[in-house]
Amino acid sequence: MNGPDNHVHWWLGVADLLGHGMQHGAIKLKRVHLSIADESFRVLEAIPVTRPASRVVRICHHGISHISYSSVELAGQAVALLAAAAAARGVVDGEHG
Repeated sequence: MNGPDNHVHWWLGVADLLGHGMQHGAIKLKRVHLSIADESFRVLEAIPVTRPASRVVRICHHGISHISYSSVELAGQAVALLAAAAAARGVVDGEHG
């Protein structure tokens, strides 16, 4: 296919790729981030003086991290779904209805 529709198809492919990249990248980064943070929190947990505060901070840290990474994951999923919906709707074929 030639013409402007070819560009739309290309951009929908880019959007799909970026959406999936955001989604899966957020999942992987969250796993790495939390495992690195757990190492530090384990050290703080072993010290009796810092144990009570580190438990509270760990819960807050992990909660905020889950929300942040899940938001990025959801945004990536939304981008990929919107790109797929646009392609399925026929935008690529020039059917705008």
